[in-house]
Amino acid sequence: MSIELVRLDDRLIHGQVVAGWVKALYADSITVIDNDVAQDSFQQDLMRMAVPEGVSVHVHSVADCKNHLEELEVSGQRAIVLFSQVVDINELYLSIGFPSRVLNVGGVRFEDTRERVTDVLFLSKAEIGMLIAMIRDGLTVEFRPTPFDKAINFLDLVNSGQSGSIEALR
Repeated sequence: MSIELVRLDDRLIHGQVVAGWVKALYADSITVIDNDVAQDSFQQDLMRMAVPEGVSVHVHSVADCKNHLEELEVSGQRAIVLFSQVVDINELYLSIGFPSRVLNVGGVRFEDTRERVTDVLFLSKAEIGMLIAMIRDGLTVEFRPTPFDKAINFLDLVNSGQSGSIEALR
């Protein structure tokens, strides 16, 4: 399989991804699927500067990523696909499915509408609900910030009741 990792991390391309995941997976391609970043050429340029030589960066909106994801599957590249927002993941999932059987979750920062799930992961009730719906459809969602961390099944986080919003969804 050419897509080695599909990850939710609102920082997209940063140290954990470049120094950790790219090296551990020997990735030579990163695809960012983000409706906002797809419209921001400055942010795209910054991301391209943050990756090592030999690693390509592609940016797509959810609406225009289908062909690119299909090309990745046959390209022979070892690719990482990044999302910054659960809503974009959900949009892709509902429209064309998901490019992997596993979604890796890294960090998502605090906002007023979000509650703490872990020290680095904050999600709203709606975001948690979207992820749980995908899990019920067969997607594995795991929390694993770096390749050196042990993967924690997202449902285990839900069942542990670490956040009031998660507790309400049980």
